[in-house]
Amino acid sequence: MLRIFPANDERQTLRLQRYFMAVACYVLWMSLGLGMYMTGMLSVPSQMIVPVTVGVFITNLYFYIFIRSGLNCHFKDPSLTFSQIIVAMTWILVLMFAAADSRSLMLPVYVMSLLFGVFQLKRKDFLILAAFGLVGYLAVVGLDLVLYEERFDLRTEVLRTSVLAGTMLWSAIFGSHVSGLRNKLRYRNFELREALEVVHHAARHDHLTQAYNRRYVMQTIKAEKARADRTRRPFSVIILDLDHFKIINDRYGHLAGDRVLMAFAERAKGTLRGMDFVGSEGVRTFGRYGGEEFIVLLPETDLGGSYRCAERIRYGTEDEPFDDVFKVTVSSGVAEYRLGESIEDTLRRADAALYRAKDNGRNCVVADDTPTSGIYSLLTGNELSPNVVVGQFGS
Repeated sequence: MLRIFPANDERQTLRLQRYFMAVACYVLWMSLGLGMYMTGMLSVPSQMIVPVTVGVFITNLYFYIFIRSGLNCHFKDPSLTFSQIIVAMTWILVLMFAAADSRSLMLPVYVMSLLFGVFQLKRKDFLILAAFGLVGYLAVVGLDLVLYEERFDLRTEVLRTSVLAGTMLWSAIFGSHVSGLRNKLRYRNFELREALEVVHHAARHDHLTQAYNRRYVMQTIKAEKARADRTRRPFSVIILDLDHFKIINDRYGHLAGDRVLMAFAERAKGTLRGMDFVGSEGVRTFGRYGGEEFIVLLPETDLGGSYRCAERIRYGTEDEPFDDVFKVTVSSGVAEYRLGESIEDTLRRADAALYRAKDNGRNCVVADDTPTSGIYSLLTGNELSPNVVVGQFGS
C-alpha cells in the first residue's frame, strides 16, 4: 500500500510536510479567488479558470511524485524549494496578466510565495528570486503596454512596480536573515549533539583504555540481574587481573604501564568479538574494574561458557607480547549468578576465585566452586590443565 509519507526517512517526511504547507497555501488562495470570481469581485477570463486550475494541480502533483519517489535526493537542494517558488510565481504572473483589474490584490500572494524560502534558501537564492519576481512583473506590464494599451496606466504601474520592488527586496533580506538564523541554529544543534555524545561516551567509558568504566558495568550487571530474575536465564561475570603489573610500572614507568593496559583492553575486546557462545543473546560487556583489573559480563552464559571465555582471553594475553617487549599474563576468577543473590555476592565469589587463581601461581582461570588445585571442566566433570581451551570458538 502506498504511503503518503515514506517510512523511516525523517528528512523526506519533513520535505513533504513543507510541500503540503505550500499546497495548503495554493488551496487557500485559489478558494478565495474562486469565491471572489463567483461573486464578481475578481475579473478573470472564464476560459482561464480551468487551464490554470489543472495546471496548478499537475505541477504540484509532479513535485509530490518527484519528492516521494526519492529522485529529489540527487539534487543539491532535495527540498526543491527554489523550483517550487519559481513555479508558484509563474502561476501568479499568469493570473496577474489575465486579471489586470485585480492585479493589486494578487501582489501580496506574489510576495508571500517568496517567504517559503526561509526553510532552505540562502541570501543569493532570495535575491535571484526577488529579481525574477520583479522582472516577471515588468514583463507582464510590458505585455499590457504592447497588447492591451487601453488598460495600461503608467502612474498606477509605476506605483505598483515601486511597491513591489521595495517589498521584494525587503522580503529577500528578511527571508535570508531568518534562513541564516535557522542554519546557525542547525549548526549549534549539531555541535550540541556532538558534545552530548562526547559527554555520554565519557560517562560510560574509561578515559585510558576506552573500555566501559566500572560505573557503567555495574549498571549493566544490575539490569542483567533483573532480566535473569525475570527469565531465570543465567549470566556470568569474569574478573581479570594482570599479573605482576606493578613490576612494569616500577621498571619501565607508568606510561609503559598505560600502554600495556590499553593494548590488553583492545586485545580482550577483540577476543570477545571473535568468540561464539551457543545460546548467548545478550551483549557481552567488557570494562575496567579498577587499576589493572578488568571485568566481563556475559549474558545468557553459564559457568562453563564463561570459563571458556576467560581461558581464551588468558591464552590471547600470554601468546604475544605487548609492544613486542612486555610479556604479560592474566589471572581470572569466574562466577555464575545464582537466582536471588545480590550482585555484591556474585562479584565477591568471582573475586574470591580470582585470588585462588593468584594463589595457584597466576596465569590461570579459576571458576567459582571448583577445587583450588585444578581448572575444572563444567561440561564433562573432568579435571583440565590450565592451558586447555574447552569448546569451539568463533574465528
